[in-house]
Amino acid sequence: MRLRKLSILLGAAAVSVGVLGAIPAMGADHRDADLTKAAPRSDINDLYVFKGQSAGGYTAVITVNPLTSPADTANLRLDPDTVYELKVDTNGDATADVSYKLTASGTGAIQDITLRRATGVDAVTNEPAGEVILQGKTSSASSVNVISDASGRKLYVGPRDDPFFDLAGFQNGLKFTGTDTFKGTNVTAIVFEVPSVPTQQLGFWATTSKMDNLGKWVQLDRMGRPAINTVFIPADQKDAYNNNSPDRDKGIYTDELRAVLTSLNSPATDALSGLLLPDILTVDLSKPTNFLNGRAPADDVIDIELQAITGNMAAGDGVNANDKAFSASFPYLAAPTMGGAPAAPNTGDSLVSAGSNGVSWTLPVALMAAGLLGGAAVIVQRRKAQG
Repeated sequence: MRLRKLSILLGAAAVSVGVLGAIPAMGADHRDADLTKAAPRSDINDLYVFKGQSAGGYTAVITVNPLTSPADTANLRLDPDTVYELKVDTNGDATADVSYKLTASGTGAIQDITLRRATGVDAVTNEPAGEVILQGKTSSASSVNVISDASGRKLYVGPRDDPFFDLAGFQNGLKFTGTDTFKGTNVTAIVFEVPSVPTQQLGFWATTSKMDNLGKWVQLDRMGRPAINTVFIPADQKDAYNNNSPDRDKGIYTDELRAVLTSLNSPATDALSGLLLPDILTVDLSKPTNFLNGRAPADDVIDIELQAITGNMAAGDGVNANDKAFSASFPYLAAPTMGGAPAAPNTGDSLVSAGSNGVSWTLPVALMAAGLLGGAAVIVQRRKAQG
């Protein structure tokens, strides 16, 4: 289920969520800040971390180029001037101990890609530093070119299906249609699999960076937990937030987060403000990796959140699976839809316009906030029960 990073435009609906009170709804665009609006190839849409085929390791998926029409899919590229990173915290200090840095070269349908593994200071920076561990080429259309090494590490970069979500139901005041609004649209997926890790408890976030006119690598975007920047960070601070690092989150953004929680009449402002920051997707690989422990592509996030909000385990949006089956093998995401404009409900005129690689819609983002809070509250309750 899609819980995409969405930047705030304006909206006019409201969602009542039990004890959390009336939450104002907001319209949204899929990009979360000014810099990423201007650079869709550097715009991180989703981050997934889950157990793949390697029992002792993990699979991470970063997607960019959001909601691409099939008519535009042949034109999908990575930006040769962008460094795409998966940062990994191995000791819980909210600082990257390992970073996997991907770069691309060439502007054709097939690009050359290089993946580096950086540690120490190099893992913290956004420079394309580190040991080269994998090199190869991107995939095009439905082809799957897997780049691997003798250790079992795998890499795929190419177009994949954009996972499922009933956007129309959200637009219509949560009157769900059971229709997958993202059916037939695509993204560029970066899929990386590590066969083994020294510790089972890890934290992840993704970043994209480009060099400025002074030769400095500037971080454009970052994502750990879904919707933190979208919901809790004011519009005039979103680019600065994306440019920051998780180890600074609590010191800089706790007041902003607490203000939003207070405005939502949250009964657990103190606990939640301490839980939601730093903005890192945490996972314990010794346990099943499904939302809220990591995030898998098939996780029905909206249903999970609705159930957490309402206490009704039957609550949901009626879209319980992707229109295309996810694969049980690498690269896991479904193959892209190729051809002209997407099939209904995506006719290409209201969601994705051919040639634009862009989308604009109205969506009550507040439900995401409520769901995030509800899910976090469940974690707090579980921790108290275990303690």
